[in-house]
Amino acid sequence: MEDSFELQYELTDYGKLLFDFDGNLNSMDMSEQRRKLMLRNPIFYYLNALAILLVIWFFESLIVNAIKLGFLQSLGLHLSGLFGLFVMCLILLLSAYGGWGKFIRWSSRGRLGGLKEFNAGEKEKEEVSWTKRNSIQVYEDWLVITNYGWTQVYYLSKVAEVRLQSAEITNKCYTATFISIDGKSVRASVKIPREKIILIQLRKIFGNKLKIQNVALSKKAVRRRNKSIGTLIGMTCFVSLAILVGVGIILLHYLLEVSVPVALGVFFIIGGLIGLCGVFDFVPILKDVMVPLLFGGFFLFFPISLIQIVINDSGGALTYKQFFGIFNVWGAGVLFFGGLGLYFVFLGIKTTIQYIRYRERKR
Repeated sequence: MEDSFELQYELTDYGKLLFDFDGNLNSMDMSEQRRKLMLRNPIFYYLNALAILLVIWFFESLIVNAIKLGFLQSLGLHLSGLFGLFVMCLILLLSAYGGWGKFIRWSSRGRLGGLKEFNAGEKEKEEVSWTKRNSIQVYEDWLVITNYGWTQVYYLSKVAEVRLQSAEITNKCYTATFISIDGKSVRASVKIPREKIILIQLRKIFGNKLKIQNVALSKKAVRRRNKSIGTLIGMTCFVSLAILVGVGIILLHYLLEVSVPVALGVFFIIGGLIGLCGVFDFVPILKDVMVPLLFGGFFLFFPISLIQIVINDSGGALTYKQFFGIFNVWGAGVLFFGGLGLYFVFLGIKTTIQYIRYRERKR
């Protein structure tokens, strides 16, 4: 019935997923809805392409050097890089396919192995947790709400208002209520964290329909939510030491000893800045924008700087062509970290644009 707010039955394919939050999953797990739609995500292809590029380079280098030097000697030259290739591809594929949660649970068991037994246990765990599952999925045309394992589907075009109401006095979590154009309402039981990036995603979908209702905060609640002043000062002083060390190394390079690498100083400075963002993680823009940009800059700058140091120290005996002529951990690291660096920079820039475009405007 198209005149009704609720569809009355579930679909096998809802189309493009715009928003997904499952209260039963942590940040390391990927929901079944996202896994079904991963083929529509450009990041999925980017991470897979990076892994394939590393594998192609390894075998191309192995074959070319086997022709020049013989198979056994070429294999010996590439053995050291084989483990690095495995680790890098594992990281990329786990990220692309959303397998970090299962991998961490598998690796943290008392004994490794028993993959079939582990998968059976994971399936049983999912079946048990399904009866307690609370989640929200928003598609281009549909709103899917699951409360304690019971799933209901609604027409997204019939949503007139979305209310996010504080689930507790500290305003750390919200519950969502969706009100239709004919006045009917449905409440989602899942608790949505008060994360700036999550609110931006919802504001991007619902625009002015999104209403946020916070309860009045007591001073005690504020103290529970934020770090104390003493803790902030102590942690800030501690991580600032890394920045001071980095500045000292750079000054040492330019004033006293040229052989001291500038890259080492930049490494300490970026590490200290990331640490500061961790201390002030309650400031959304630091966590959502600055951390990805800093990690991206670090991954792009540091590996290339290390290779430049190695080539300079060789006194001209080693060139970039020679360095990358044989697959090696350092060269693969440049490609791996450089690829991740571009991803983190893209993520930081994208989030910055969303912060500006979908910021909460004062009335």
